[in-house]
Amino acid sequence: MTVRIPLLFAGLLLCGQFARGQRDFFELAPISYSDTESKDGLALLVADWAAGRKPQPKGEPLEVLKQLLKQLDIPVESQVMVYSRTSKQNNRIRYHNPRVIYYSSDTYLGYVPGGSFEAASTDPELGPVFYFLDKDRIGKSGFVARDNSCLQCHGTSRTDLVPGLMVRSVFPDKNGHPILAEGTYLTTHSSPLKERWGGWFVTGSHGKFRHMGNTIATQHDREGMDFDYEAGANWETMEGKIDTSKYLRPKSDIVSLMVLEHQCNTQNILTKASMEYRRLVYLQKAIDPEVDVTRPEGMSARSARDSAQEIVKTFLFCDEFDLKDGLEGDPAFVETFEAAGVKNSEGQSLRQLRCYGRLFKNRCSYLIYSKAFESLPPVVRTQTLEELWRALQSEDEEFSHIGGSERKRIISIVSETVKNLPECWKSGQ
Repeated sequence: MTVRIPLLFAGLLLCGQFARGQRDFFELAPISYSDTESKDGLALLVADWAAGRKPQPKGEPLEVLKQLLKQLDIPVESQVMVYSRTSKQNNRIRYHNPRVIYYSSDTYLGYVPGGSFEAASTDPELGPVFYFLDKDRIGKSGFVARDNSCLQCHGTSRTDLVPGLMVRSVFPDKNGHPILAEGTYLTTHSSPLKERWGGWFVTGSHGKFRHMGNTIATQHDREGMDFDYEAGANWETMEGKIDTSKYLRPKSDIVSLMVLEHQCNTQNILTKASMEYRRLVYLQKAIDPEVDVTRPEGMSARSARDSAQEIVKTFLFCDEFDLKDGLEGDPAFVETFEAAGVKNSEGQSLRQLRCYGRLFKNRCSYLIYSKAFESLPPVVRTQTLEELWRALQSEDEEFSHIGGSERKRIISIVSETVKNLPECWKSGQ
C-alpha cells in the first residue's frame, strides 16, 4: 500500500519535529494528542461511572463485556475474531483462543479470553483514543486507563502518520506469529479478497472467491511456505473449530469484516484531514498572526482542497474491488447494521448493504454522519461536501462507477438527512 504524503504535509507539518526530538506531529500544538483530555464516548462513560449516573460493569469477563457493549451502544452482531498475534495481549492470543473485536461507527472494543479489554474511541479533536481495561480492576477504580503505547503501531505510516486503526492481513504460523518475510497487507475496499483476512477467522459464504482467513501457514526451514487457501473457504460458523462458549457469538462475519475495513481506512483519512489542516493553520499564524488562512494559495487552504478530494474518493468507493456474484454473511449483522441507517422519505439509507458487485447499495459512506466527519474543521467539511456534490454531477472516469439511478438516490439521501449542507446542495448548482 502506498501512503500519500503531500510535500506540504511532510515538509511543513513536521518541521517542528527536528527541534523537538522527532516527536510525531500530532503531539505538537495545537493538537497535543497525549496531553489533551479526551471527550470520546468511553471517556464520557467513565465520567458517568464516577458520578454515579451509570453503574460500572461488574461480574465475570463475559458479563462485563455484555455490559460494556450495551453502555457503549456497540452491536454484539459486529463481532469479528482475530488469531494472529498483532495485539498488546499477544501472549494470550492463539488460533484456539482468538481475540474478538466489536465496533460501532465511533467506538471499538476488543477482548481476549483470559485477558483484559482494549478499546479505541473517537474524540472530536484527537481521532481515536486508545484504552486498556484491566481485568484485575473490574468493578474498581482505575479499571479504564488511557494507553498511548498503542501508538507504536497505531500512529505510524500504516495509519497515515496519525492515530488510527487498521485491518492487517498476515501469513500466521501455528503460534499466530506473522511470517513477515512473506509480506503483509493493509486492507482497504480496493484490496482483492485473496489478500484479505490472514490471521482472522471468517464466517459466511463467498462462492469461488478465496481469502487468507481461517488458515495457518507452514514455513519451510530454508525458504518459502505452504498456505492452503481452500482450507479456510466458506466456513459458516466457528462451532466445532474453537470453543465458542468463551465468546458471545459463534461468528466472525465476512460482511462485518468488510464494513470494518472501510470504516477504519476512512476514519484514518478523516483524522489526517482534520489534524493536517489545524496544524497548518497554527503554523501559518505562528509565522504571520495577521495572515488570511482562507486565501486559496495558502498552505491550509490547499490542504483543505487536497483532503476534500481524498475524502470524496473514499466516500464514493473509488477503485472498490468487484464482488461479482457476491457473498453472504450473517443476516443478524446485516439487519442490525442497516437498522441504524438514517433514512430519507423513500426509506433509503447509506447503510443498505448489497454484497454482490459492490458492498453497499448506495455508495456514499455512512461515515458522513460520524463524529469524525462532523467534527472536521468547518472549512474542510464544507469543501468536502462541495466536492461530493461536484463528483455526483461529474462525468469524469474517476466517478463513472456510480450510475445515474444510484447518484439520484445518494443525492436524495444526503439532501434530506445531512445537516448544514453548503449552498450547492440546496440550489442544485
